Amino acid sequence: MDDRQRADTVGDSECSLSERVDLDREVVLIVAVDPAGVIGADGGIPWDLPADMAHFERTTTGNPVVFGRRTYESVAAQVGGPLPDRTNVVLSRGQPDVAEGVRVVDSVPAALRVADDAPGVDDRIFVAGGATVYEQCLPAADTMLRSEVHDRYEGDTHFPAWDRDRWAETDREEHEGFDVVTYRSE
Repeated sequence: MDDRQRADTVGDSECSLSERVDLDREVVLIVAVDPAGVIGADGGIPWDLPADMAHFERTTTGNPVVFGRRTYESVAAQVGGPLPDRTNVVLSRGQPDVAEGVRVVDSVPAALRVADDAPGVDDRIFVAGGATVYEQCLPAADTMLRSEVHDRYEGDTHFPAWDRDRWAETDREEHEGFDVVTYRSE
């Protein structure tokens, strides 16, 4: 990692994951999930739904996106680098090799603070996985945008258990092969 990347690294080892972080923006978990909770297989997405990928791009462009390191690396390999036109915030205990401008942090509170301070077209921070990052960010989330895939797939990565009594479905958009469902924390 060069000095430019090191300068973009934020450490926050004194913060616990349970710490309440005061944010100016809404925390939105954005995920595609099959009926069994599968979100990934072998480091990738097990389905091919271009309309869902277009939804992800349209929804997150212009806003900060928080990823775990493995999810970031998978996405960066697929698109040829960090997500364009978004502040990419990567959660990692190590010092991954990242592109210029990508912010690397070592805790959820640090990630949310960096994302909260980043430029954005609206008042949302998107959390884009993986499973551990979703689990750690779920208590801080205000909204979930779930692309609920109709078919079942084999996979090795699942969305964490969530208390459905804490969430109210507020919108559903039907698409071929999936529905985009908005849940708001109650």
